Amino acid sequence: MSLTRRKFLEIMTFLAGSALVGWTPAPGFAKGRKRSDYDAIVIGAGLGGLATAAFMAKHGLRPLVLEQHVIPGGYATSFERDDDQGNTFKCEVSLHSTVAKAGGERKLLEEIGVFDRIKLVDHELAWSHMDKNGTTDLQNTGLNGLQALLVRRFPADAPQIAAFMAYWQQLAAEMELLETKGPPADKNQFPQAFPAVWFMAGKTLKQVLDHYLANPELKNFIGMTWGYYGLPPSKLAAFYYLLPMAEYLTHGGQYIVGTSQALSDAMSAVITQAGGKVLLGERVDKILLENGRAAGVHTLSGKTFTARAVVSNASAPATFSMLPKGALPQAYEKRVAGFSPSVSSVVVWLGLDREVRDIQPRAEFNIALESDPETAYAAAMAGDFSKTGVGGMIYDHMVPGFSPKGKSTVCIMSLSGYEPWRKFEKDYDAGRKDEYNKAKARATEQIIATAEKAALPGLSKMIVMSESSTPLTNRRFTCNPAGAIYGYDQTADNSFLTRLENRTPVKGLYLASAWASPGGGYGGALLAGKQAFKNMVEDWG
Repeated sequence: MSLTRRKFLEIMTFLAGSALVGWTPAPGFAKGRKRSDYDAIVIGAGLGGLATAAFMAKHGLRPLVLEQHVIPGGYATSFERDDDQGNTFKCEVSLHSTVAKAGGERKLLEEIGVFDRIKLVDHELAWSHMDKNGTTDLQNTGLNGLQALLVRRFPADAPQIAAFMAYWQQLAAEMELLETKGPPADKNQFPQAFPAVWFMAGKTLKQVLDHYLANPELKNFIGMTWGYYGLPPSKLAAFYYLLPMAEYLTHGGQYIVGTSQALSDAMSAVITQAGGKVLLGERVDKILLENGRAAGVHTLSGKTFTARAVVSNASAPATFSMLPKGALPQAYEKRVAGFSPSVSSVVVWLGLDREVRDIQPRAEFNIALESDPETAYAAAMAGDFSKTGVGGMIYDHMVPGFSPKGKSTVCIMSLSGYEPWRKFEKDYDAGRKDEYNKAKARATEQIIATAEKAALPGLSKMIVMSESSTPLTNRRFTCNPAGAIYGYDQTADNSFLTRLENRTPVKGLYLASAWASPGGGYGGALLAGKQAFKNMVEDWG
């Protein structure tokens, strides 16, 4: 395949993802069909699995969702911890901000009937960035607002900024046109008709920035939210950064009242109220085949469930390990073996003995300790939390009453590689956690110190409740290899065309998670769920 053809197919794959938002099955497609007890079994109640099941239930099919945990949601969940006085604090596992009021994510939530079941609150700012130069607040004023801010901060680079922002504006306009009118009938006209999209295809964020800009500090500033995607600009696909960043700047982000668990609970309710079923505390250990086709599952509790199809919200490696040996083609196994799990995280939840709006008025903030994102990423992979930087969220600023009266809840997170924690893996699994707990405590102290110095003076003296998680915690609760938080890494060579398809080589087996297309994040997981549903409908004819 030539590079030109590869670029064209990558763009078409991306557009197929965009078109997926508006796709709906033919009316009445589920009527008159002979069914077993369930039309499909969904392994895992993360957002992707819940989305597939919700789409099925809303369109007249009966899904069965099997979840190993005692609550649905995967990473879209929360838990509670008490302080010594009996005050209960809610701990949000993952959600800081999501674009749920605009674009494709809203359409998806509306289609499965949960948008009106959740309450959203808007972030006042698109992003707050803290570094050695102070604090920069990005307003929800679109790309024009960002350009004005960049020129004020980097006046000597104004001409290059203008050129880059003109490209970014053109890219956004071309994507909107592609999504509404589609590509030209003659694919050979694509580079001329959509030059900005064509230029970006196959490139990393760094490659795009390097083309227009020379000032390293300016490029790092534009790429300041790279941590949300788990990769530095040199590795992150430009597609995954420039388009979502433009959407956040234009529409702003939202948080869900009741934590992300409210979204997971709403999706579960849609499923059960339409005749589907969600069984908690049931871990699948085998995918059963009949004449080479996925036909059911077996659980650790000894139960067997059968259906016309199986959809897995579990990680791709875990899913394929449940299949009989030899079920996958060797070429496919080799391809899958070449993918790498994404970065993981260390998260610190703190209950504070006071309200802190007067100390830090921003609900969300990002602290960069290293000006170079490549250095910060390397530090995260090595577990050096004195250099990684952190992201923070004060939930009471978004949702009054989130914490007990007069208290505050703060969540601080850092990216983390798995290797620094791998040495504790066997002891952790065996319940021997002394050395692990010491390492977790050191990481927690470093992360708190970073937030205290840059964003919340006096923080360490306010803490009345503290809880932390590590990559091993993520691995324990999700079974994700390496405690990955974004599925497979979203590199330029693992995006869209080259990303794992939702339809697997095993007939009747589909993937609905961040490990498949289109990728990580709340929106990505929801789209993966719909793509699995669409593939299922297409295969059933």
